Amino acid sequence: MLVQKILKAGNYGTKNESRLKISVMTSIAGMLANVFLCIVKVILFLFTNSLSILADAINNLTDCISSVSTIIGAKLSTMPGDEKHPYGHGRIEYISGLVVAIFVFVTGVEFIRISIGRIIHPKHIEYSTATVFLMILSIAVKLYMVVFYDEISKKINSLPAKAQSKDSMGDVIITGVVVISIFVHKMTGWLVDGYVGVLISLFVIYSGYELIRDTLSEIIGEAPRNVVKKIKDSVKKYDEVLGVHDIIVVNFGPQKTYITLDVELRYDMSLVRAHSIIDRIERELEAEFNCIISIHVDPVGMYSEDEEKFARVLKDIVKKNPTVWSFHDLYYENGVLRVDIVVDGNKVHNDMECDELKLYIQSEFEKILKCNYEINIDRYF
Repeated sequence: MLVQKILKAGNYGTKNESRLKISVMTSIAGMLANVFLCIVKVILFLFTNSLSILADAINNLTDCISSVSTIIGAKLSTMPGDEKHPYGHGRIEYISGLVVAIFVFVTGVEFIRISIGRIIHPKHIEYSTATVFLMILSIAVKLYMVVFYDEISKKINSLPAKAQSKDSMGDVIITGVVVISIFVHKMTGWLVDGYVGVLISLFVIYSGYELIRDTLSEIIGEAPRNVVKKIKDSVKKYDEVLGVHDIIVVNFGPQKTYITLDVELRYDMSLVRAHSIIDRIERELEAEFNCIISIHVDPVGMYSEDEEKFARVLKDIVKKNPTVWSFHDLYYENGVLRVDIVVDGNKVHNDMECDELKLYIQSEFEKILKCNYEINIDRYF
């Protein structure tokens, strides 16, 4: 219900869609829920003196800070491009997520220190039925937030919302462990509060580590394998297209993605016809993937007698060597052979191995004709 209201308020799915408004409203809703839970647990801590409950309350407080950071990041990331940043400021959203992740990690480390102190110097704790009830209520609220954040993240492709969904699931586990420790204490009298605090802290640290890893991966440039495959499949649906290669996807934030690729068309197609086809492909891909597309045309289908000989050698290499996937842009003119070889980047690891492969291919070519060779190795993953 809340998800639909927020999406409707942000005009989701229409030409007036406001991703910023959806992000801000999502963060505010999450922040209000976490403030409520934090206050409840601090009050419970004052009555019970339970460090694990306090650790859980502080964890909810970090979630509030996460929501604030998401709001700031969402607003800054929508700033238009300028002279220094012509592609906009979309990646600020990833940086805001990184700040939150570091804060979560540091909080976990600090609570390990406090929890170890409680293990060394245990204190008697009193739990009431109301305490247990409120903690279970907290679990129910967090479970709802898991679904809430997850649905929003899928609708608007939001990394911070996805991280908050994951963090909320962690909160469910954390609070569940606290409730279990309460039952253990009531049934056995064992003072396990400090040990539970350590477990919670370790979980918070791991959550922080995962968020840091995932966010850094986006900032560095994570390989969009699924997107590349979808693009290739979409382009190959056109009858005139003979092949697709050299697909490069670069994003400057969730809403600004640039894609370049090479499309193979028949060599004898007129320039006007080729331009018309490529223009249509670009428009339809931009609508499908919400991106900016640039396509380079490769004419194929006509090899000279010498080029045909080289092509047969390459086809044989592709067939026998699983490291070599394909080849393209094969040209022989003025005593120079040029060709691009596509290889498995997981098997050809560095420039030295690329050079070794070039020498091998060149030795195979020289069995046909000795000339100058320009062999380019494209590593794909």
